[in-house]
Amino acid sequence: MTGPTTDIAVVGLAGRFPAAADVWRYWDNIEAGRDCVTRLTPADLAEAAVQTEQRDDPAYVPARGIIADVDCFDAEFFGIPAREAELMDPQHRLLMQTCWEALESAGLATDRPFGRVALFAGAGLNYYLLNQVLPATDVVAAQGLLAVVLGNEKDHLAAKVAYRLDLGGPAVTVQTACSTSLVAVHLACQSLRAGDADVALAGGACVAVPQRAGYLYEAGGILSAQGTCRPFDAAAGGTVPGNGVGVVVLKRPTDARRDGDEVYAVVRGSAVNNDGGVKVGYTAPGVAGQVDVLRRAYQNAGVSAATIDYVEAHGTATETGDAIELAALTEVFKEHGVEAGSCSLGSVKANIGHLDAAAGVAGLIKAVLALRTGRIPPLAGLTAAGHGLDDPSSVFVLDRTARPWPSAADRPRRAAVSSFGLGGTNAHIVLEAAPAPDRSRTDEEVPVLLPVSARSATALDEARQRLAQHLQAHPDLALRDVARTLQAHRRHFRHRHTVAARTTAEAAKQLTAGRSGPPAARRPQLVFLFPGQGAERTGMAAGAYARWPGFRADVDRGAEALLPVLGVDLRDLLLNPGAGADIHRTDLAQPALVLHGYAVARLLMSWGLRPAALVGHSVGEYTAAAVAREMGFLDTLRLVARRGALMQATEEGAMVTALTSEPTVRELMVDLDLDVAAVNGPDVIVVSGGPAPVLSLEDRLMAAGVAFRRLPAQRAFHSRLMTPVMDELARAAADTPTRGRRIAVVETVGGTLLPSGQGRDGGYWARQVLAPVRFADAVRRAVDSPDTVLVEVGPGTALSGAARRIPEARELPMAAIQPGLRSLPDDDQILAAVGRLWAAGGGVDWDAVGPSEGRRVWLPGYPFAPQRHWLAAPTPVPGREFPRPEPAREPTAAPAGAVLAPDEVITEVLALWRELLGAGKVTADADFFELGGESLLFIRMINRVQRRYDVRLDMTALTAMATVAAVAEAVRSARARGAGEP
Repeated sequence: MTGPTTDIAVVGLAGRFPAAADVWRYWDNIEAGRDCVTRLTPADLAEAAVQTEQRDDPAYVPARGIIADVDCFDAEFFGIPAREAELMDPQHRLLMQTCWEALESAGLATDRPFGRVALFAGAGLNYYLLNQVLPATDVVAAQGLLAVVLGNEKDHLAAKVAYRLDLGGPAVTVQTACSTSLVAVHLACQSLRAGDADVALAGGACVAVPQRAGYLYEAGGILSAQGTCRPFDAAAGGTVPGNGVGVVVLKRPTDARRDGDEVYAVVRGSAVNNDGGVKVGYTAPGVAGQVDVLRRAYQNAGVSAATIDYVEAHGTATETGDAIELAALTEVFKEHGVEAGSCSLGSVKANIGHLDAAAGVAGLIKAVLALRTGRIPPLAGLTAAGHGLDDPSSVFVLDRTARPWPSAADRPRRAAVSSFGLGGTNAHIVLEAAPAPDRSRTDEEVPVLLPVSARSATALDEARQRLAQHLQAHPDLALRDVARTLQAHRRHFRHRHTVAARTTAEAAKQLTAGRSGPPAARRPQLVFLFPGQGAERTGMAAGAYARWPGFRADVDRGAEALLPVLGVDLRDLLLNPGAGADIHRTDLAQPALVLHGYAVARLLMSWGLRPAALVGHSVGEYTAAAVAREMGFLDTLRLVARRGALMQATEEGAMVTALTSEPTVRELMVDLDLDVAAVNGPDVIVVSGGPAPVLSLEDRLMAAGVAFRRLPAQRAFHSRLMTPVMDELARAAADTPTRGRRIAVVETVGGTLLPSGQGRDGGYWARQVLAPVRFADAVRRAVDSPDTVLVEVGPGTALSGAARRIPEARELPMAAIQPGLRSLPDDDQILAAVGRLWAAGGGVDWDAVGPSEGRRVWLPGYPFAPQRHWLAAPTPVPGREFPRPEPAREPTAAPAGAVLAPDEVITEVLALWRELLGAGKVTADADFFELGGESLLFIRMINRVQRRYDVRLDMTALTAMATVAAVAEAVRSARARGAGEP
């Protein structure tokens, strides 16, 4: 099979290479033609424990391609105990981290399932096992041989990564020496074509330690005497060893298009074979085998070699290797009629050295990025073309500098990559430039929400800084693409921060400003607070109405239903900031607030922010009733319109807020015809009545030194002056259909929780218009969960401000949906509030929030917090045998029948856990498996405890309750029943 049905899309890539912490710095180095091999200093060699006589040997070459911090690893991120991380081959650790970064680059490191994910990968020789682990005989004895095997054997490389990253497709360790990682890519493509996987990771790692050590040059060998690698160069003299790791993410093109993936390049076809015995020796390359693998790769790809513009060769800079590779390429390309000088030839080994098991994927990533950027990379350090490549009749040319790579008129750009393994396993892959994505963007600037998260506060701060720097460096990025990538294609952790912005510059500025809050609650209980009259303002719905169709539909429906009742179209007030003072008329303000609050609440709920309870302040109780479905939306609006008209018709009144306690206020208003209208907090009391009595109360408050504030109300709400309203309102409420509410409500007449499934009679609404608003009591009742989050749904911050004065609610997360900031449009304020709710733990449906039209783009990955995990065993002296690990020394068994003090057992078990897990902070109630312990290590721990105390323990029962305290109690119980008895 050839053609589009067998194509495979490269949708993600990640790596660490000499002088490059990521693939983009790697490409910068390649495009600039930099030699990234490190020339080691005497201090480097001394630190690596290279013997003096070896360093002084004239044949010793102090050069290697090195990568930073191979001794460090963010074990906590992957749930790996410190001791296990310390035992692990750094190649395993780096591959695991790079697989995560590759998934992130592909937008697949999310909380959502995305199908079966395969992993095909390999690693180089495990120098860490030889030089660090086996010499540490005490550690090997304590952990056991099996733990050493699981952390170091190549058999467990792919499977371990699959376990830690929860990958459910095939997990296959590939080992074909130098061609390992390119063979892994070939096998991954086959797995996708066969339907064994929906996504495939492929790559390899090579970390030889100690890193800062050179090598002994041997005449006629494969290593360079100069410490440079010059493939196809007249000055070529061998290769240089290097360290690195690389991984690509592959998908079927149809799936990539469906999922909106960014496709970096397309694998058209590939082939793998072996030289067999037709060559000089086992380690020698074979021209016949290479010719065969090239022919079959182009046949599999369904393209002619004449369409290949660039070949990323194996190119080790050895005389025999380069000559044979060039002969095979020339033979096949001439068979396809390739014209002289029409194909560029290169090898990344000139930049970074030979990465052994990671060499193939290093070349593949280079070719993929060349296709994506449309640039032919140079051959680093080229002095003069060798092997006849300076002959004008040569098919291939060498480039000294990077140059543009235009597409041909009749086909896309194409490249090929070779990798040949010591022992004869050959791989060749044919690549093609991906179709250009649609990068059209609208000039309209709309606010978007950028969520950033991490596992710790420190990592979150770094993630914010990284993203800000990236946006500053790429101001042309469409912010909707950035938002979509962060919202839908990144894993979300508990430490969170968001910004709402319209431009990249604005987003970058906000990302570096302000502090992040506490970690998100695991199961937050949202409580919606709906404000009463006084919060209204003209134009309060304008931004949301223009932006979100669902909100607009609710406002339109409500306003049109009320038009014949009010004789006013509420949209004239809700959407026009300059509509005038009519918005404060009671008969208009109340239905406008309920309509607006209902539409905002429905918008939030459509985004996944569903409340556990609702609290309404005065007329806000009607909003709560409508949102809870206790009354129909339009029925509620008609009832509120009637209520507002009746209250507007009452005599003139006044209201004042006193900042003191309710008993103090009641004492000061004795003999005045006044009523407490609301208790908004322990020291926030609203008093209502006629204008003259309110003025008298203000004089008394001033004399008593009590702060107060006159409210702009022209009616005495929730006072005896509302008595004329009660009967008519009761009749109107009784005529309004009710049903069992679907969301719990905390009513504010008595502060009682009204569970779902019930409704209120009309008499409640008549009493409510006269009774004081017990908002503080309602809030206290609503916040009985420590994970409560208060959400003020409507304009202003009056309710959230009042809640902060209530001791039980003071420390809880709060968000005002429309705080009324003059510097931000309403839709920006709503998005910013949604961001704060998400940061507090709210479950936001990002597909609903949008922007749904955003594309996935590359953004900085997770800021790992690597810690040093490295065994300090001495570097073994060449020729000296490793000491054989001694059995672990067990503590002397406690005498049978001896009485054990409770603290004694706990202390000893704690010490054992700390030894096995390498964790300093272990408490008696800590769970062994939550600390990252494996089942086999748990078995080892239980067996050591049994031997120490001469008891038999129920391992199954302890697995279900795997704490130090439980183990200690099991020991004491077993000892009490008799030594050795189950």
